[in-house]
Amino acid sequence: MLAAPPPFRAAVLQPCARRGRGPLAPLRPRACASPPAAASAPALDAASPPAPFQLVTFYSLVSVPDVQAELARHRAWAAAGRDLRGRIYLSEQGINAQLSGAGSDALDYAAWATAPGSLFHGARVSSYGVQRHAFPRLALRYKQLVQLGDGVERLQVARPEARAVALSPAQWHAALAAREAALAAEPAAPAPPPPVLLDVRNGYEWDCGRFEGAERPVAESFRETLDAYSAPGGPLAGVPPETPIMMYCTGGIRCDFYSAALKERGYRNMYTLEGGVQAYLDSPCGPAAAAADSAWRGQLFVFDARLALSADGEQAEASGGDASLALTCHCCAAPRAAAPHRNCPNVDCNRLFLVCTACLQRLGGFCCSSCTSATHLRPPLLQPGERYARWSHYADGGAASTAARRGDGRALRKARTRERRQREAHELAVAAVAATMSGGDVTAALAGAGTAARRARAARIAAALASAPEDMSPDSEFARMRERLKAEAAARLAAAGGERAAV
Repeated sequence: MLAAPPPFRAAVLQPCARRGRGPLAPLRPRACASPPAAASAPALDAASPPAPFQLVTFYSLVSVPDVQAELARHRAWAAAGRDLRGRIYLSEQGINAQLSGAGSDALDYAAWATAPGSLFHGARVSSYGVQRHAFPRLALRYKQLVQLGDGVERLQVARPEARAVALSPAQWHAALAAREAALAAEPAAPAPPPPVLLDVRNGYEWDCGRFEGAERPVAESFRETLDAYSAPGGPLAGVPPETPIMMYCTGGIRCDFYSAALKERGYRNMYTLEGGVQAYLDSPCGPAAAAADSAWRGQLFVFDARLALSADGEQAEASGGDASLALTCHCCAAPRAAAPHRNCPNVDCNRLFLVCTACLQRLGGFCCSSCTSATHLRPPLLQPGERYARWSHYADGGAASTAARRGDGRALRKARTRERRQREAHELAVAAVAATMSGGDVTAALAGAGTAARRARAARIAAALASAPEDMSPDSEFARMRERLKAEAAARLAAAGGERAAV
């Protein structure tokens, strides 16, 4: 049984002088016995000069009664001569902020946004010293804090009881050890099942680093996690609602939303890592503090210019790699790649991938041989630590506007991706309906095709068509879709010589 966490303690703003890492409170001695306590008052580390820029991340899930008024307040504060860049999203459910600022600008913003009396007071704030801005520009706007399933507006995430129980890094560390011991022990009939461990991130984040025992996410993106994890073959398929579930992500916000969605589906024994992997690495449990005892393997993917952090908070190219995890090269599948990820120079591909030195030189920085012959290209970057700027940086016409210099590349990529996903979803739906009409196994018919989330949707469509009444109005969109899918499925069965049953 997992222990309940102690009362929440808000961290204070205290940047670290060491480049790349800035925990908000001093770490205790290097033993993973209890969570680090916050200092009694905000303070700056005066032992050495701070980094020229500070990168700050925080989020707070609270009810915001007037989002537009709150947004106006934040815009007015940021516009008062501050040098800020990053992503600050506000919605009726709270705030999610990732930003960098010159000097103390980012720290000042976080202190102002989370000050006593503000809506977001008590938020856990992480800060990291960096040498330059970590984002290209400032986006401070209204937007849903995360993208999950068909939308998150209905989720009551502002209420703590609607989310999973948050475990401190020390409690999480202990729970992982208990889970490992339970898995290694001899099975006993009355023993409860060990917790299910979920990595609630994207697959490319897992490739960079993960907790020991966590499987690679089955979803193509976090948006599809809700359907993919519960689909046949997913980690939650057939899992009883009382089974303990432990989940983690980079900073914690994705777990909060996902656990709230799972509670709607009946799960009631869930635990998250408070503050996410960032908090774990900054705690006495992290690899930098106790490498032999840490449960984390590899590096941490982050969504800013650094891309990957080593155990001590340094950028991946500055740390020389992490020997605790051999990363798999996307091109040759050998465990000899090193973080950080790279983007393919083919603008219409733009794949984010890990690559070894040999494949980097062999393919000239491209992700595959077919991309080397593309026409919409950025210059290949072969030196360690190089990053791509926006497409407009490499286009002709320096005096033109950003949109004009960028051209139609981004719009075309989005259109192609949308068409590909729609085509794949339609093919899966036809296959599912064909399996239903022939009396076959829908799960077996869809095995290996598309993503887990799309397979789950196709199976639901087939089930809905099979259970729908025959006397529905023929003018309804559902009836027309039903007839189209049935006709295509019948044609597919006829071509394959299969038998047709009524749907």
